[in-house]
Amino acid sequence: MLVMNNDFIDQLREELDIWDNSPTECDGHSKVLSTILFNKGIEHIICCGSFQWIGHGQVSPHYWIELPSGNLTIDYRARMWCRVMENPQLVDVEVPHSIFNPAYWNQVQYTKMQQQIPEEFGVPLEDWLFKILTVSI
Repeated sequence: MLVMNNDFIDQLREELDIWDNSPTECDGHSKVLSTILFNKGIEHIICCGSFQWIGHGQVSPHYWIELPSGNLTIDYRARMWCRVMENPQLVDVEVPHSIFNPAYWNQVQYTKMQQQIPEEFGVPLEDWLFKILTVSI
């Protein structure tokens, strides 16, 4: 089992940040990141539900990834959706991005309606599909 210490999380964040520019929304981006995590042997689940920026708006459906061994969430698309809501100037301060512990973000709420292991979500992606989803990188 992998130890999710700060050094490991920082290294993983650095590796996943590269894929932030992929031209995908939350579902496709979750598949891209899940493929990377799967290939690295990192246990995770893909979640589908809603994301609420309290007092500003809600996105549903929304996809994100959870790392059960570290109580961490991976979400690179919540800010994208929130930039079209009220007070977009607060997005970078109040909405999490990348790998984070949701307990430290009291302005947002994730509501999980469904969770899947990678294989149930079509992961790992075939090489050709991974390339299509990350074409702008």
